[in-house]
Amino acid sequence: MSLMQKMHDGFKGWIAYLVLGAVASTFVLWGINWTLATPNYAAKVNGHEIAANDVRESYQRQLAQLERGNSGGVDDVQRAMLKKRVLDEFVASEALITRVDELGYRVSDGELLKAMAQIPAFQVDGKFDQSHAIAVLKAQGRSIPEIEALIRRQVQLEQLDSAMRASSFATPTELKQMRTLMLQQRELGWVVVPAARFAADAVPDAAALKTYYDAHKAEYMTPETVTLRYVEINLADLAAKVTVTDEQLRSFFEEQKAKNPQGYDQPEQRRVRHILIQVSSPQDDAAAKAKAEALLKRAQAGEDFAALAKQYSQDAGSAAQGGDLGWSERRVWVAPFADAAFRMKPGEISGPVKTQFGYHILKLEGVQPASQKTFEQSKSDLEAEYRRNAAERDFSGLQDQVADAALQSGADIAVVARKTGLPVLEVKDFSRADGGGGLGKAPKVIEAAFSADVLDGHLSSIVEVTKGRGVVLTASDHKMPQQKPLEAVRADVTAAWKKQRGVELAKAAADAAATRLKQGATWEAEAKLLGGTVQAPHFVGRSDQAVPREIAAAGFAAPRPAVQPAAKPEAALKPEAALKPESAAKPEYQTLSLGDGDAVLLEILAVREDTENAAQRDAALGREYAQQIASAEAEGYAAAARADAKVALNPQAID
Repeated sequence: MSLMQKMHDGFKGWIAYLVLGAVASTFVLWGINWTLATPNYAAKVNGHEIAANDVRESYQRQLAQLERGNSGGVDDVQRAMLKKRVLDEFVASEALITRVDELGYRVSDGELLKAMAQIPAFQVDGKFDQSHAIAVLKAQGRSIPEIEALIRRQVQLEQLDSAMRASSFATPTELKQMRTLMLQQRELGWVVVPAARFAADAVPDAAALKTYYDAHKAEYMTPETVTLRYVEINLADLAAKVTVTDEQLRSFFEEQKAKNPQGYDQPEQRRVRHILIQVSSPQDDAAAKAKAEALLKRAQAGEDFAALAKQYSQDAGSAAQGGDLGWSERRVWVAPFADAAFRMKPGEISGPVKTQFGYHILKLEGVQPASQKTFEQSKSDLEAEYRRNAAERDFSGLQDQVADAALQSGADIAVVARKTGLPVLEVKDFSRADGGGGLGKAPKVIEAAFSADVLDGHLSSIVEVTKGRGVVLTASDHKMPQQKPLEAVRADVTAAWKKQRGVELAKAAADAAATRLKQGATWEAEAKLLGGTVQAPHFVGRSDQAVPREIAAAGFAAPRPAVQPAAKPEAALKPEAALKPESAAKPEYQTLSLGDGDAVLLEILAVREDTENAAQRDAALGREYAQQIASAEAEGYAAAARADAKVALNPQAID
């Protein structure tokens, strides 16, 4: 487990977000990138400088994640907000570190060594190796004091977090309130009344359609459109046109190998077959291990390993291949499996090895020693990189040509095309709402196409469609939205009216049933009359995933069912009379509409508290509530540290 992961597991709440988010670009050895800081700084906090390069690395990484998750691209406003947020995280983290120093939190050499020993990059065969750690640090261009300072910082913050968690607790009253909130169960039954059934029978007259149309005119407009003409520069197209010879690739291979010899190292690979016996629960562990041991004995006795794997292995990915996992590097496998595989000799059968997947029996089929990749092994990757590099150079030059031509021509896209040798492309009826054609729905293109400057007849600047693809465009035939007449959209209006009417009638039917139930009607009769899907009453919790969210929310927001008074005994007159239990309650009835328009008739019959494993749950709730308190205190503490800090920002340093 990496130090960063251990910190993440140890930190809870806001401190973890603040600290781990801010320092996330400082570790390459355990998954985060090291680069030597430039002399300038992004901010000074209480006299301590924050390296601009660290902030820039974090910003670039988070920007890449944002771009991958946003198919429409990231605009300038989003970039500026992200940059501000990243810088704020670093400032807040540094302010908190200053406060921790002032409070006297210190890290002993023993604690430092223990933390460093947890870093996988400093380990050999799963154990800390000082000489190996020093070699790794030298290879990364970092000194031991730098690493020690950074790790001390993280352990100090762990100490602060631990102190806050240790001092936070829930009082008995708070615990009781939380238990009531979290562990309450309600007995709910419901009927889902389908709106579609009522919609099918609803028939609008002319007046109803006209009324609906008039109330929803904005939904029946033609889109605002333009005709776009544009030239496009595309990195992928340029890469495809790059010509490359074997001679150029061989020269490129030698250059790259000289720059980064480690990049052409081919680690030792091993070919392993295995038989997996899964452990589905802790209770099954002993049985699974025994089964694996029996299979190990059979394999070591000479039975065909592949046949045993096909018959018994529970690894769906390899069982059909006789357990064959192919040639793999150590890093491909989880640590216990890899450790076993890389201790074995060819032909050896070993096990059982326990991993999170279960028990494994291994057979080592062969070993390929570490080596350096040859030109032929690297050729396909080299060619792709060579083409990409050449295309990026061409792309940069073409960008300048297109920008200059657009600036000089002012309004004529044909001039830009002639000067750059690019074809003029066209999209008719390009919509402000949905875009269109080969340009899709790119936000920056839509913004440029409907900008005042372009609508006035001018060319746009280069607009990014997607990464590596840009256009210069001009617009014509601008059409503003127009109201569609009712006759043109009568079918759409009719369908929309019927859908809305179905929702209204379904809810009205549920409301009427609830009224009759309150007046003495039976649940069975009303459920049958509504004809929907019936869910029999049963106890559910607030977070029960089997209950639709809207129904659970309504059921727990409703008043508690009223307890009915017990009948007074009249033993002298009617000795056979039975007493009505005090716990008997009069059901509550609610109605609601679901997100899809269906209505629900809901019955709330009883309320209880889930008392199963009460002691264990109370302990867990107490810890959870204490953690919430600690997180709130940590957030306030970090905010106070930030407010008290002397901060000088230099955001230009990370542009």
